[in-house]
Formats: sequence, C-alpha cells, structure tokens
Amino acid sequence: MKVSFYHIVIVILLSAASVHAQQADDIILKAMQDELDRNMKELRLPNYDKPFFIMYSIQDQRSYSLTATLGSIIESTERPSRFKSNTRILVGDYSFNDESLEDNLTSPPTALDIGLPIDDDYAGIRRSLWSSTDKVYRDAARHFLKHQQTLKESGKQLSEIPHRSFAKGSPVRLISTYAKFAFDKTTYESLLKDLSAVFLKHPDIIYSSIIFQFTEGHNYMVNSEGVVAKIPFQETSLVVIGQHKNQQGEIVLDQVVHNVQTPDQLPSPEDLKSEIKSMITRIEKQLDVAKLDEEYTGPVLLSGPVVGNIFASVLFGRGESIYANNFIPRLSGYQFSNNAAAMDNKIGKNILSESITVKARPKLKNYDGKPLLASFDIDDEGIVPPDEVVVVQNGVLKNLLNDRTLTQSTQNANGFSSGPGVIEVTSNHRNSEKELKEKLIAAARADGLDFGLMVKHGPNLMGITNVYKVNVKDGSEVLLRNALLQEVSFKVFRRILGASETYLAHNVGASNYLLNARNNGQKASYIVPESILLESMEVKPFDMPTLKEDDYVSNPLVKSDK
Repeated sequence: MKVSFYHIVIVILLSAASVHAQQADDIILKAMQDELDRNMKELRLPNYDKPFFIMYSIQDQRSYSLTATLGSIIESTERPSRFKSNTRILVGDYSFNDESLEDNLTSPPTALDIGLPIDDDYAGIRRSLWSSTDKVYRDAARHFLKHQQTLKESGKQLSEIPHRSFAKGSPVRLISTYAKFAFDKTTYESLLKDLSAVFLKHPDIIYSSIIFQFTEGHNYMVNSEGVVAKIPFQETSLVVIGQHKNQQGEIVLDQVVHNVQTPDQLPSPEDLKSEIKSMITRIEKQLDVAKLDEEYTGPVLLSGPVVGNIFASVLFGRGESIYANNFIPRLSGYQFSNNAAAMDNKIGKNILSESITVKARPKLKNYDGKPLLASFDIDDEGIVPPDEVVVVQNGVLKNLLNDRTLTQSTQNANGFSSGPGVIEVTSNHRNSEKELKEKLIAAARADGLDFGLMVKHGPNLMGITNVYKVNVKDGSEVLLRNALLQEVSFKVFRRILGASETYLAHNVGASNYLLNARNNGQKASYIVPESILLESMEVKPFDMPTLKEDDYVSNPLVKSDK
C-alpha cells in the first residue's frame, strides 16, 4: 500500500511549530540527516556502483532494572544507552540490487566500528555513522557486482530467475516525544522489597525472585527517500517467579507477569501482594495434585492468557505464518524447499474456521483501557502501515503481512517489518462460560471420552501447564499437573466449537519469561476471545525433570523444633 505523502503533510502541519522546534534542537536527527546527505552525494568506490538507498536507525534510551529476593534488593541499575539499531545501504536499484539473489543480508561490525556517544555530540554521532556506512557500503557494492555477474552468466532475464526486489517508500515526517516519567528508584526498590518479603513466610518455596524493568526513550530513523522519524517508547514489566520442590525432587513453578507502559500503570501494591499470595498457594498445592497420566486427543477449552499465546503460536509459528516469505531458492546446487512460500499460495483459500476473522491493527494504542504495547505508527523500514489489514476473513486468507522485500508478485510492502503489532481475532460465536463448558462436555461425550480438558491459566514453561479434567457425567473438575500442550497449527483451528462473547487484550513479549508464546520472541499485542473451545487438540503427560539432593544444612528460614 502506498502512503499518501500529502496526508502526512497535512497532519504534521497542524503542529508545525512544535515539530520544527523539536527538530532544530535534536542533535541526533541533525547528525543522522547530515551524514545521510553527505553519503548519498559522495559515497562511491572505484569500479563499483553508488548506493541508491541509505537508512540510519538509532535507539536512545534509559533503562532501570531492579531485582529483589526475600525482602532484599540484589540488583539495582540505571543505564543510559544509545546504539545503531540498523544501517542499511542498497546498491543497484529497486528491482535489482545487492539483496536480490541471496539470503545473507547482514554486514557484521568490524573492530573499526565506532560506537555512538551517549552525549549529544554531533561530530561523534556522525563519525560513528560513517564507520558503519563504510563497512556496509563495501559489502553491498561487492555483493551487487557479484549479482550482476551471476545474472549475466545465467544467460537469463531477471524475471526468469527467483529473486527479491525492494519496494519503494514514500517520504514521511513523524516527530514526537513523550512526557518523561518521574521515576524514583527508591520508591520502586521499597516496593520490590515489600513484595518479595511475602516469600519469607513460605520457606518451602526454594527460589523466588521479583524482576522489574522500566525503559523509555526514542527510536530515530532517517532514509534517502525522505523519512525523518523520532518515535517515543516507554515499556514496563514486572515478573514474579516462584519455584517449589518436594522430597522426591519434583519441581513446580509459577509466575505473575505484568506488561504496561509506565510504572504507575501497574496494579496497586495491595493487589500485587494478593496476586503473589495466590501464586504461592497454587505452587504449594501443585505437588499434591495428581499428574496427567495418559495422552489425550479431544476437545480442549482454553481460557485466559493462554488464548493469546496459542494464537501467537498458530499465526506466527516456526513453519507456516501469516508473514509473507522473503527467502528465495538458490540458483544452483542445493535447492531450498518451496514450502516456505506455501502461505503466499493459499491466499483466497480457507486456513481457519469460517467463524474466525483476523485483523492487523498496528496503530491501535489501547483496548478496553489496557495499553497495547506493540502498537506502532511507522515500521523500522520507514513504511507507515494502514490502520487495518484484514488477514483472514471468515476463515479465508486475504492478505499476508510483509516488509519491503518482495519475492512474489502477490506481495506488497504493507509496513510490518517491525512485527505484527496488534492482532485482533474475532469469532462469530457468542457463548457464555457456562455454555462453553456444556459444549466441552457434549463434544467429549460424542467422542466416547470420559472427560474433556480445560486450560485456565496457560503454559508455564515450554508449553507445560496444569489442566482441569472435566467429568462428562457430572461436570466436576479435577486439577492435573504436568500436561504438555502440543505444537498447534492452522489445522487445529479449522474446527472451533465455540468462543466467549467477552474479549481480552494480552501483551506478549520477551518479559514473559515462563509463558512460552512460541512466537519466536516477537513482541505483539493480541485482542482475542476470553475463552475458545477447540474440537480437537493433543495434550500429553510430561515428566518434569527431578533434582533430588540431600540437604546437609537445613534452610535457615525453616524453624527448628530444637
């Protein structure tokens, strides 16, 4: 999708005075733009082509990291950092360039690379950008010459061989900033001390930790097409981890996770304490709970955060994905499988239940009062995404998300090189929780099963979770532990028996240490039904590794009878 530059200009003109003032005072942007202009005019090696595209990206941030255990702070750091997140240089033209005929697209830094100064040193920033530019351009120029020779030796036209092209972008100016959060480290150190002290009354919890991180800063970007961007970001995470081990050496663990924009959006200290106490109760009870002792294939009712994680696993799995494929087959020798492009060939075909519609809404900032941390206004290649992309409509694949690299005639640069952003999954089903449980029981009974399974809290680690065994005779629920949710594919979501009428938003990302979203670590926000009933899913028992050791010295927190 081409972005209208005139529309962008109109938006920016509404606040032209503040924008120009910010840019005039911004040493980082000025240094980036000046070095870009110089290199577009002067950069060229003898016997090599000039670059037609240059892009610089810089991330400037300040991070606070706190860790507490048993009422004490064990780590407290404040760290400013500034780094080059991307230096991209293309030689050739949009249709044929140094990235066209191979998949190795990186230029690793050398010992001569100069880091960015933390201070607003105009000359230092330009010098750092120059050091990377020199290396990346040399690699790009040599690659393009090699590609020209390869194409000539093939005796074919470019259109006759597998290749990638680079989509054209439009000039965009997006400059914004944030209200700096007044972070008082002492206040949050006291909070973590207080929260972690809850574990002092539970000496059977052999390991506990509370990890707090707050980062705020700006992402800067300029490119030779006229993109100038300064994008603010603020991210906060609080993770509470607890681990317990019984006399047989069996281990159970659990966590509490909160991902918000700024620290003041975290729950109150009283609510956090309540969540931690509930987590401890779950941990202490787990080792008295029976294990899942048999493989299960049948209806499964998923509720809570696990729904967002399961959709992340399906939509952005290691195999098929709703991302367009950017890899190309090699021209000779070992051939890559063409299966990677399978999703490109499925546009217009059913891939999910006809009750499911999936939309990418990357610019959506909040849902039902909850901040969507993965939203963005411009991707990291300088493309402004549309407000909405319908990916799947009533089960039929309509579009794929893509960056600026095009390998198929059906692809277009729709602005998703930074990730999926916000994914909204809606269903035609409108069921209450009572109705979903009744449907689960009916489906299990129809399959000749004595019980169905419910997952309420989601995976703890590598897909391992606790499940509830729902008796088909009386609907009673029995908690079982150490169940392993098998890898879920699009095929599993072809048959959906029901979904809740209520929807929840989940932020999935790197701070979810134990929750395995299976989304390759990609940060994303999901708006999904609170519960969803799958007709058939595989769940297997998992033997948690044991660590049985003799304690020669008892835990000092355990009171002695002597």
